[in-house]
Formats: sequence, structure tokens, C-alpha cells
Amino acid sequence: MKKFKLLLIIFLLPITFIIYYLTSEEYGISAYIEKQKSLDKLYLENKQINENIEFYKKKIDLLTGDNPDIDLLNEKASEVLGITEKGTIVINSNNL
Repeated sequence: MKKFKLLLIIFLLPITFIIYYLTSEEYGISAYIEKQKSLDKLYLENKQINENIEFYKKKIDLLTGDNPDIDLLNEKASEVLGITEKGTIVINSNNL
């Protein structure tokens, strides 16, 4: 009977720890799923930030150098300074 109790403790103790850590909110499957969702959200934010960086790098490359893009310069001048050429139609898409 003593051997049976000892074997029961030896086999049940690890199983109870496994079940506890699988079902607990701090370490279990639900915590893993929550952390995976937050990681996916961070990856998505990182991807969007990298796309914005590439977009602005392309715009900067168009404005710098020996031959800047005149259309982009006119667009930025009208956006920042409010200056447009005579006879130009400006549509403000922010207020639509």
C-alpha cells in the first residue's frame, strides 16, 4: 500500500502541475492566445510604420537631388503655404 501511494504521488504531481499551468490565466493557453494577439497587433503596426517610412523616403527622394519634382513642390507649397498659381483649381479633400 505504501508503494501504491508513493507511485500515485509521483505520477499525479506532475500531471496536476501540467493541468494547472495549461489552464491558469497567467501561464496557460488563454495567456498564450492573448500574447499572440498582441504580438500580431504589434507586427501589423510595425508593417504600417515601415510602409509610411518608405512612402516618405520616396517623397524625400523626389524633392532632393539635382532635378526635384516640380509637381510635388507645387503640391507642398499649396498645402503648407496656401500659395497656388493663378487659374489653379484646389479641391480640399480633408473637408469632404
